Order: sequence, then C-alpha cells, then structure tokens
Amino acid sequence: MENREHFVGRWIGADLEDRSAPLLRRAFAVHQPVASARLYLCGLGYHEAWLNGARVGDHVLDPAQTDYEQRVLYVVHDVTGLVRPGANALGVMLGNGWFNQDRVWSPTGLSYGPPRLMAELRLTFADGSTAVIPSDERWRCAPGPVTDNNLYAGESYDARREIAGWCRPEFDDAGWRPVALRPAPGGALQEQLLPPIRRVETLRPVAIQAVGQGRFVVDLGQNFAGWARLRVAAPAGTAIQLRFAETVFPDGQVDTASTGVFATGVEQVDRYICRGGGTETWEPRFTYHGFRYVEVTGWPGALRPGDIEGVVVHTDLPVAGSFECSDPRLNQLHRLAVWTHRSNIHGIPEDCPARERCGWLGDANLVAEYSLWNYDAKTFWEKYLDDIETTRARNGGIPADVAPGKRCTHGPAHPDWAAAFILLPWYVYLHSGDPAVLVQHWAGMSQLMQHFQKTARGWILPGGYGDFFDPGADSIVTHTPPTLSTTLWFYRCAEVMAASATVLGEAAPAAQYRQWRAAIATAVAGRYFDPVTGSFGSQGANALALAFGVLPAEEERILAALVRDIRERETHLNCGVMGVRYLFEELIRRGQGPLALELLHQDSYPSFGHLIGRGATTLWEGWGEKGHDEKHGARSLNHPFMGGYDNLFFTTLAGIQIDSQSPGFRHFYLHPHPVPGLEWVRCHHDCVHGRIRSDWRVAGNVFHWHVAVPAGTTATAILPWTGERRELAAGDHELEQ
Repeated sequence: MENREHFVGRWIGADLEDRSAPLLRRAFAVHQPVASARLYLCGLGYHEAWLNGARVGDHVLDPAQTDYEQRVLYVVHDVTGLVRPGANALGVMLGNGWFNQDRVWSPTGLSYGPPRLMAELRLTFADGSTAVIPSDERWRCAPGPVTDNNLYAGESYDARREIAGWCRPEFDDAGWRPVALRPAPGGALQEQLLPPIRRVETLRPVAIQAVGQGRFVVDLGQNFAGWARLRVAAPAGTAIQLRFAETVFPDGQVDTASTGVFATGVEQVDRYICRGGGTETWEPRFTYHGFRYVEVTGWPGALRPGDIEGVVVHTDLPVAGSFECSDPRLNQLHRLAVWTHRSNIHGIPEDCPARERCGWLGDANLVAEYSLWNYDAKTFWEKYLDDIETTRARNGGIPADVAPGKRCTHGPAHPDWAAAFILLPWYVYLHSGDPAVLVQHWAGMSQLMQHFQKTARGWILPGGYGDFFDPGADSIVTHTPPTLSTTLWFYRCAEVMAASATVLGEAAPAAQYRQWRAAIATAVAGRYFDPVTGSFGSQGANALALAFGVLPAEEERILAALVRDIRERETHLNCGVMGVRYLFEELIRRGQGPLALELLHQDSYPSFGHLIGRGATTLWEGWGEKGHDEKHGARSLNHPFMGGYDNLFFTTLAGIQIDSQSPGFRHFYLHPHPVPGLEWVRCHHDCVHGRIRSDWRVAGNVFHWHVAVPAGTTATAILPWTGERRELAAGDHELEQ
C-alpha cells in the first residue's frame, strides 16, 4: 500500500472527566455489494478497532512509537469480510501509549496531548464506485472499562463498566456524546511497514507460592516482556491486583526494584475488577511489563496454574536463524541473547522492557547484527533509522543518544553512541544487498562524520560513554578509557564510510575517508598502544582493535596481550558491552577457541555462568555487582546490549560470513571454526535468496560438513583444518576432511 500523506478523516477524540480509555463509534449503512474494504487507522497513542463486533486484525500496541510531531504511523487492514449489507458499525478504543505518557520522566511525562484518532474506511463496490467513512463529527464517544492506563504504571480495568454490544450496528448510542475535534499531532502520516506487535507466545506458571491471605507469587520461569492473562470466577466488584517483578526476595516476596521504581517513581501494577456472573478472562490492552514474577493480590480462593498465564508480546519479526550445538552452555547463552532481544523490540530497539524502554543508539549498534542473523529485521531497523533522523532534526543535524522522542533527547549524542547512525545502515545493506538504506541516510551519515572530525583533537575523539558495565565494584566504566574506545569506533566509522561511498559511486569521499582511517589509526596507536607490552591496555580495547583491524602488523602481539590478561585473571573476562561483542569471535578465529570456551563456561564472577547461577534467563545490564545497585539503583535484568556475542554462533562457529563485495548473500563465505570439545553444530540463516545451512560434526579425526547454498547464490567454503577452498554452486553439499 502506498504512503498516504492525507486522510479524508479528521483528528477526533473524547473529552472525558476521568482517565478512562475512550470508546469511539460510527454507524453507517451499505446499500451495494462490497468488492473490497480497507480500513486506515491512526489511533494515538494506541488503538484497538472492531467492525460489527469483530476485532480488526491481531495487532496490539499499535501503532509503533515515533516522534509524533515529525511523523505518525498508520496501519491498514483489509476488512472486506467484515462489512455487511445494511447497517454497520465501526468502533475504536484509544489508549495513552507513548503519545500521552504523562506520568514518568517529567511532571507531564512525555505527553504530546490526549489520545486522538484519524480513521478512514474505504469501500469499493462491485460496480467500481467507492465510498469513504471518515473520522469526523458524526462519531460518538463514551468512557470505557479501561479506567486508567500508562506504559510504566500499568492498566486498570473495571469489568462492571463494560458496555455490551457497543461496537455492533444495533447498539443505540443516543446517550453517547459527540466526539471532540483534535489538532493534528504535527507529523507526516506514513504507513507502518515494519511487522506489528503481536501476542507471540504464552507461558504457563512453573510455580505458585502463597505469601498471604488471597496473595500469591507466580513464577513464569522466564524473564520476558508482555503481560498476564487471568481467568477468574468471582462476585462482582472483586478487585484483583497484579504487581510485576524480575526477581524475588529469599522469602518469595516480589522485588520490584529492578523494574525501575527508583528511576520512574511508579511500580508496574495492573488492576482488574470483576463483573461477576461466571468465568471472566482478562488481559490488558495498552501497557506491557518486563517481568518473570507476578504478585497476585485479592484472588478469591486458591490460585491454580490454569488461572493465570504469561503472554509474550513484541514486534513479530519473522524468525530467520537458528543455532544449536553439542554444548548445553552455548545453547543456553544463545537462548539468553534471543530472549533478551525479543523482550526489547516494541516498535523500537529498547534498552530494557521495565525501567526505561528507550531506544539508545549505542545499545542498538551492539544488538543490530545479531538481530539480523536471528530475524528478518530489515524493516524494523529501517524504521529505527528513520527515528534517528527525527532526532537529527532537533539537534542541528546530529543524532541524539535516544530515538525516537523529543523530550528524552537533549542535545547531540555521545560520539560512540552516535556511531550507530553510520553503522546500522551498513549492517542492513550487507544483509539485504539493498543500497537504498545507504542512499537515504548518506547525507546524515556524512554530516555526522564531519562532526566527528571537527570534534576530534588530533584524530582522537573524546566524549564517549565507553565500554559500559565492565566489571567493577561501583562504577560503570573502569578499564578502558572512553576516549580510547570512542576513537576505535571513529576508525570503524571511517572504514564503513569509505566502503559506503564506494557502493554509492562517491569516489572522492571514499578516498577521503580512507585517509581519515589511516590518520585515526596512527593517532590511536601513538596515544594508547604500548609497544613494550603489545597492548592497548584492556581486554575491551584489544578486542575492538583486533576486530576492526587497526594495527594489522601488531595483531599477534595484541592477541598475546589479550590472552595473557585473561589468564592472569584466572580465565575471567574483564570487559563491558563493547568488548563482549567481539572478544569471543576474535579468540576463536585466531586459534584461541579452547580459551574462549573456558571463558564461556566460567561460573565465578565476572561471567555469564555467574549470572546463570543466580537465575538469569535473560542478559543483565551488568555483571551483577552489588555496588552498582547501591550507587546507581537496581540494574535491569533484561538488557540486550550484552548480547553481541551471539554473532559468533552464526559467523564463527557455524561460519556463515557475508561477502561485503557481494552483499545480500549473492556470494558468501562458509568458514566454520570447530573448537576442541565441541562435537557438532547445526545452524541456518534465511537470507533474501533462501536458506543457508551450515551443519558440521567431528567424528574421530574426520570433519563432516553439510552445507546448503540457496538458489541464485554461490559460496566459497573454507575447510577449517586445512584452509582448502571449494567454490560451491546452489544446492546441498556434503564436504569432508
């Protein structure tokens, strides 16, 4: 469907005396056979729609968040099968969503104003004529059963206030009031092209503990984002409260600290009041939570496993990759990364689903690549790049640290976070082969790179956040100077800009950025590289330097320094989110696979095994130091920027590697790196041409390898022990050495 900059409809809303989510309806008649019917909807902040009593579509939390003063997304539904001859009725319920988030982060939250709707039902009749049912003054409104809703604070629902049949044509709305006209939010209307948010999965309780009269704590066994669904039979007026948490105290009581109370000032709480008269099923509509545990208060009688379940809710990206191997720890680490990513995709790539829910650029940079290996996420990341563009418009052309949003984006981003605006288009281009993403953002990428060059002092770029959450008692960045890691990212950006310019046929900028890259390498080596120890001084810096190829002539010494540091720490990592992204890949690819495996199996602090031993089912924001919580507030227990290691399962152990000279997998490399002790790997990635598969096993001294190359592509297979290359056409291949 083409983008439509203008609807026929007007923006409408409801002037209510309370905070309830308004119900809006419009009756209309159809007197001819309908060939097709399309419903265009933009209900801000969130909306749900019904036509003749039937729910329209299966989306939830629609539309995706944007900076509404700059762009507003609408959705399109084919409702041909729902339109009837004769009387019809269209109904919409509006929630606050991000548009009217009016409680957290400031006295007025981040609100753009009260909820509003623009809608257009376009009917095409069998004779080719058309009609339009727009949003206008003929709509009617009334308060609904959702008495309150806020993304952070939760939702309240009074089932006694339900209005039977309100969205059916036979309903009498004479007692309803006229709608109020609302001003447009200001942003250009654009069709929502990324996959919608949906209910993706349900989780049953693994344990229910009674903690008081009518009070229970439910363990759903997995930290995730979504909500709880209740089934209850109770007298009218029975009030049930749900309080959500990522963890519990030793006595079983919920600990809501990690859900961000210290930062937001609100707890994640849903409330339901029963209507009575039989079994009732309820789940919220306009909020979601990050949690594993639910405290249920006010439940009538004993709470049974069938009475409550968890509903996993996120942007429904098509799955495009899988990995499993003979090592249970590696499989567990892969699950941790994927569950954490799933918990943090709700129209934007979030940092956590409980406390902030912000689209931090640095987090996105560390997540995007493994997102693209696991999911068909092209449109998701393209949408987020457009969100970054809207922050540039507010900051003199330079992105903000967070996208989208106007009030949580103060001033230009820190440079290592802003680097995402240069790197994300490149990641999308490599996976898709579509240069349009580079074309669209090239001007902004160039402006940001010029900003970096002007800000740098002798090619050293200051001002970054650094290798966040490396191990330390009570600080956030300890071992790698932020200026060092930021300058390494500056180098990487220069490399990507040169490559992007080449793709776009911009010869002069390509040559310029290659010169910049060389100048940055010379400067960072002169400032930070120790020629005696052969080190940049930390695990994180050495891992980045190896991954980016900053000093090719010194890479053996840098690797030796990295290995020495790990061994001197009794096989413990000592880096944060940036180092973790590259550390294991660089070790395995450079012949240190056993050491990487030891690190991944380490169970004492600091390590992933230590977090798993403490009950982690998703990745934490840090390494679990008590000092962090005491100084900065409880850390998130569902934070994806530690998950960059997940790339290694696809690119290094399975060995599926993009050929940057042939993006979109027209040609690609297969170069697995079997590690002693790892018996087999099974991995696939669905690229734009079809399924790539790399399955191998080691039996005795023989390496058996099954490879699938999609139609229309070719691959170069590199046998791991000998380095022998074999050129493969499309099809299935059995290789052995």
